[in-house]
Amino acid sequence: MTDKHIYCPNPYILAEIMPFGNVYPCSCGWIKGYYDEIWNGERAKEFRQKLYDNDFSLCPGCQNLEILQEIKDSAPKLISEPPERILLGLDEYCDVKCIFCRAENYKINPNLIPKDKEDKLLEILTPWLKNAKYVKTNAVGEVFASKISRDLIKDIAINFPNIKFEIITNGIQCTKENIEQLNLTNRISMMTVSLHAFKEETYNKIVKGGNYKKVIENLHYLSDLKKSGQIERFELHYTVTSINYREMPDMIKFARNIGANIRFLGLDCSRDLEELYKKINIQNKEHPLYNDLVKIVHSKEFLKSKDIIIQGWEYFTGLEKISIFNKLLNKYKKGL
Repeated sequence: MTDKHIYCPNPYILAEIMPFGNVYPCSCGWIKGYYDEIWNGERAKEFRQKLYDNDFSLCPGCQNLEILQEIKDSAPKLISEPPERILLGLDEYCDVKCIFCRAENYKINPNLIPKDKEDKLLEILTPWLKNAKYVKTNAVGEVFASKISRDLIKDIAINFPNIKFEIITNGIQCTKENIEQLNLTNRISMMTVSLHAFKEETYNKIVKGGNYKKVIENLHYLSDLKKSGQIERFELHYTVTSINYREMPDMIKFARNIGANIRFLGLDCSRDLEELYKKINIQNKEHPLYNDLVKIVHSKEFLKSKDIIIQGWEYFTGLEKISIFNKLLNKYKKGL
């Protein structure tokens, strides 16, 4: 076997905790059916060993390939210090329903974690939080609408003053009042707002129960925070469908006007929304509007702009872009 390896830092620095207590040695959205209840348990060590052996079969959904490195090492490091980045996805409740995300709204759970259990959760997390630099919440629900997420952010902000937060939100409740109430002032390393349309009428087709005007108002507030240095990185997420793809160029201009990067996402076709996806999945070569999409993402504005990210190039087939991941794997297949 070659002594060259593809090194991925995530299994050593990133842990994601999900609603049922599963702990992933990376983001669960990027790895397949693999978790460990203990950071340095046997399955976590097995996962790190596989990556060291250039076996990425457990990472078919990875969209974070830019962090990969090629290294030469004599032995794998299977044990890791506590993670420096913790992703908290503890509550799936969301106050809106995006048509490509969920078949129905996740309602408020009447059995939400009581305060004494929240305190216990914080106690369990404390050894990790002492080492952590960043806490991200909430990738599986709406952070500002979730009592669990709000309470934990407050407690972590008070008890761990050096931790910074990575927030992902639909933007409706991302107000000045909530930012201040959760002690997030000057504590945000990354603010990500999902906005899947430039026009209000298009937004209303995609986000059921949303509030377009409020989101735009809040985005301008966040823009001011970014300009004043109170937010380190500001990003918009835009899931591309046949409903909204024509507005991509307008969204690029809007993002630049508010000082945000923009990340265009492909549909997650693993969800149980097959009939809908057939209609709106414009990244499929068989879709009647596919060639129109290709023209847009082949434009110079897309291919050369550093503030535009197209996550998951394979979703936008027709773009000939080979990732570092594939380049390195091809080298190993040739026995280099």
